[in-house]
Amino acid sequence: MKKVYFGCLIIVTLITSCTDRQIIDSKEGESINPVTDLSYSINAPEVIFTWQMPSSYPEDIVQPVSVFVTIYKDNKKVSSITLPDAPTTYTYTTYNSASTYRFIFKVLGDVDTDDLNKSKLRYSPGSVVVL
Repeated sequence: MKKVYFGCLIIVTLITSCTDRQIIDSKEGESINPVTDLSYSINAPEVIFTWQMPSSYPEDIVQPVSVFVTIYKDNKKVSSITLPDAPTTYTYTTYNSASTYRFIFKVLGDVDTDDLNKSKLRYSPGSVVVL
């Protein structure tokens, strides 16, 4: 029994010690600023969101950027959408005041890189609206 326990312990140690945490913990490149002045107006069943795009971007970001919107309804993800060409508005058309919604807006930029070890996408921190 001790041999089995010891063998399992060695295998677990080998597997966990071979992980490169730096890949998981960090991402190369200058971060993108989030959208600002995020506001909304409700005219049920529509919610119209407006915001300002960042005034500058890191040098390796291809422009125009996009905005990535993730929508949760009653704590369940219902959809996500990418809005191209640096938009400043989005209209959600199926709002129901009986439900709780969470909208997360992130600036999404394509990264100009030929390095296969670097991501070709970079997101800003999210700006959140809860209705």
